[in-house]
Formats: sequence, C-alpha cells, structure tokens
Amino acid sequence: MIPDTDIGYARAYKCRQVRTHFNVNSAILIASLVFSVVSVPARAQQYPRWETFMGFSYAHVNLGQQTATFQPTDKNYYGLEVNGSFNPRSYLRIILCDFSVQGGGTTTNAAPLRADVRTSQVLFGPEFVRRSSKSGVFAHTLIGLTNTRLVGRLGGIDVVPDLANRTNLAFGFGGGFDIHLTSLLAIRAFQADYIPTRLSGTWESQFRASSGIILRFDYREAR
Repeated sequence: MIPDTDIGYARAYKCRQVRTHFNVNSAILIASLVFSVVSVPARAQQYPRWETFMGFSYAHVNLGQQTATFQPTDKNYYGLEVNGSFNPRSYLRIILCDFSVQGGGTTTNAAPLRADVRTSQVLFGPEFVRRSSKSGVFAHTLIGLTNTRLVGRLGGIDVVPDLANRTNLAFGFGGGFDIHLTSLLAIRAFQADYIPTRLSGTWESQFRASSGIILRFDYREAR
C-alpha cells in the first residue's frame, strides 16, 4: 500500500509538469503571435528605390501676353505625362525629370497647313511621400521650364515644328494620392499642380492634373 504522502507528492509533481508544459506552449504561441505582428510592419516598411509614372495629363494654360502670338482657341489642353524618380529615403522622392506635353487648337491661319498649339513642362525637384502598404500621399516643389510652340501639320504629321516658339521659367507646386496594387504596380489616382510661369516679364497661373500607372523597382528597407 502506497502512503498518502507519496501519492500527494506524485500528484503535485504531475501538476507541475502539466503547468510547465502549458507555460512552454503558451510562450511559444505568444512568441509566434508577436513575430507575426512585428513581421508585417517590417515588410510594409520596404520602399522602392526607383519609380516611373506615365499617364493622362490635362492642363489649363494661360498664355498671358503670348496669347496674341499663339492665338489659342481656349485654355484647355490634353496630352500625357511621364516622370522618373529616385528614392534615397522612404519619405523622400527625387523627381529626376517630369515631362508632360499637351495639345490644343489655334485660330492661326497657316494654310495649307493646320496649326496646333503644343505646350510642355519639364520639371525636377524634391517630393515628400507618406507611405503605407496600401497607399501613399505626396507633395512637391519643383522647378523647370515650360515651352509653347505653334506647329504646322499636314496629314497628321508635323511639317513645320516652330511657326512660333517660346521657352519660359516655371515652378510646380502640388501633390497627389497613389494606390499600391502590387510591389511592382501602383495607380496614381490623381495628381494636381499649380504651375506659375514667367511669360513676357509677368507671372501667369497655369494648372495641371494627371492620372496613370506607376512602375516600382529595387525595394530597400526603410531608413
């Protein structure tokens, strides 16, 4: 017959084993949960070093004193925009070159050619970005040039590219919102810019809006 004290010791030892096993399993479970929670933000903190944007561009152009030279039919122009950027930090995007071109009509008579107005902007500078895994918002201050040309066309081909040509200093103040679809592809839902332009000795206000796709490459850890 086993003494009651031995039975009590056996039961206590078994309970300690159960508690120890339970504590070890609990610790492993908690550690796994913590690791999974921490690892998600770590992936979200990665950012692309290189990005390129391409898409539709609309410009509201005020030619000021140059209106008499180009004789536009209105101030609304439509075209495309492309840019390339380098990201030295997750929050900083350097716009290496932002190029957009838009076309509009003119009342200029260049018969037998058809005359069109072309306006373009070439800008560069810093852009500040607030990123998350699903989206990003940005704002920038850019500097560069605008160019306006009166083009003579025949059969849809530019025959005389410079019936008139003016190049002017410009700035770009704006921002926008991106939607991240995959690590490679994002959608620029919108970008809006105010572009003050120095035309014939006076500052004229121009506006630009764009939307399109972004390709993103070479991911790094956020710094």
